Amino acid sequence: MLNRMLHTYISILYCIILLVWNGSAAEIQFIDVTDTAGIHFQHAGGIDHRVVPALVGSGAAWRDYDNDGTLDLYIVNSTAVRPEPGTILPKNVLYRNNGDGTFTDVTDIAGVGDTGWGMGCAFADYDNDGDADLYVTNYKANVFYLNKGDATFKKFTSGAGGIGHTGFGSGIAWGDFDTDGFLELYVGNYIEYTKVPQGDEVFFPYDFFGQTNVLYLNKGDRSFIEVTDAAKVNGGFHLTLGVAAADYDNDGDLDIYLANDSDQNILYRNDEELTFMNTNQPDARSRTGDIRSGMGIAWGDYDNDGALDLFVTNWLDENNVLYRNNGDGTFTDVSAKSGIFESGLGKTCWGTVFFDMDNDTDLDIFFSAGHIDPATWESHGQQDVLLRNNGDGTFTDISEQSGLQQFETPGVGRGVAAADYDADGDIDLFIVNSGEKPRLLQNNGGNKLNWLHIRTVGVESNRDGIGTRIKVITGDTHQIREVASGSSYLSQHSPEVEFGLGNHDIVDKVIIRWSSGTEQTLTHVAVNQTLVITEKAD
Repeated sequence: MLNRMLHTYISILYCIILLVWNGSAAEIQFIDVTDTAGIHFQHAGGIDHRVVPALVGSGAAWRDYDNDGTLDLYIVNSTAVRPEPGTILPKNVLYRNNGDGTFTDVTDIAGVGDTGWGMGCAFADYDNDGDADLYVTNYKANVFYLNKGDATFKKFTSGAGGIGHTGFGSGIAWGDFDTDGFLELYVGNYIEYTKVPQGDEVFFPYDFFGQTNVLYLNKGDRSFIEVTDAAKVNGGFHLTLGVAAADYDNDGDLDIYLANDSDQNILYRNDEELTFMNTNQPDARSRTGDIRSGMGIAWGDYDNDGALDLFVTNWLDENNVLYRNNGDGTFTDVSAKSGIFESGLGKTCWGTVFFDMDNDTDLDIFFSAGHIDPATWESHGQQDVLLRNNGDGTFTDISEQSGLQQFETPGVGRGVAAADYDADGDIDLFIVNSGEKPRLLQNNGGNKLNWLHIRTVGVESNRDGIGTRIKVITGDTHQIREVASGSSYLSQHSPEVEFGLGNHDIVDKVIIRWSSGTEQTLTHVAVNQTLVITEKAD
């Protein structure tokens, strides 16, 4: 009798917990506001094209390009396969944020409507003049736009030292890899794709050879020089798709991770003086070199232990991987233990982000999904996935409760870019869908707890503060973030770093470590604000 009563009590308690959990999850809803926000972009790629650049692209980037205090949105497009003479080609699009929840297409005014086979993009103030410049990767020639400071751009690919690499460009990472105050540019390349195939050919990446990647050194005079081989970061012909930089070993310089399609992933450790070590070689194993079909990358400290962890998305019959940083230069695959193992099975997974969707101090995970093989699947759309951090090292799939399955037709997800575009204190999501309209998902309810967003302005460091590590301390909770440019899949999240603070009504400390090595500490910082921090020069 006692055992039966105990069993009944436990069952009731479990039901109560479940109801509370589901109710809490339901408070966060992601609402599709694409049309009402004035975003009428249409991706020109997709399965009907049956050409690789159209199938695997594209990405998007958030950045305040005109310095009006609001985050604008750039979206990369594909193009026509065999256009007739006089055809108006699809182009990339820049949307200016109007500050009221809506956007205006300013592509032509700004001069950034590239019409190539678009893949990735990322903004960065490479010349430290106070405005954001833009790099776009393509199949064939990449494009670099210099921000003129008047809300317009000019093509500056040749002027910057010939950085329009002609290959099959993919992911991008801007970073001050030599910590001299100027941003370098790392460009991933995908496959050796020399022709547009005819008919109903099926795409398999292992049918192609890979291309080498490129690292451009910023000379500090508005120009670059290629240093790929000297730095030992050419990627080894490994079919790179995802690129993301982070200081995973906490030694003050940025390292590079490559998500490679059907090849071993690579974690390059920066050993100073612009030389790198492939840590997935036998003599320096970081245990992050799985051979899967790597697509998207997210760096983030999901367990708040002070070390950046790594999440990588993969092909449908391979699980996505969550690597916990052990703090000694190695990682442990905790995909099964954390509960994320099955979340991507049966889905081809692409763009991704670590973000605190509900400001509870724990980083959650989002990733997009969509098929690719044009000859196999009746429906190419797949449901995107949201994984809620339970705060104990595990995650729970709350995609349905949070509104991500509200759509009659799932999207064919590719790039994902996250930002608090409406400045209401919670993080919203933008998803590029291959061959379809994108989706701007507004976070509704994520700002019920307190928050702090930080924008960095470097002085001795690069102007954007890329590579800056920020620690926020509230009570016993310590959180870290890094300023980055280029992540996810072919995309760029907001350059601001966002911290959820839970119920804390004051931030005890904000500790900023700039890439120059300078450290600053702020105390007793007010919550629910976007704080601009300028580096103190020596």
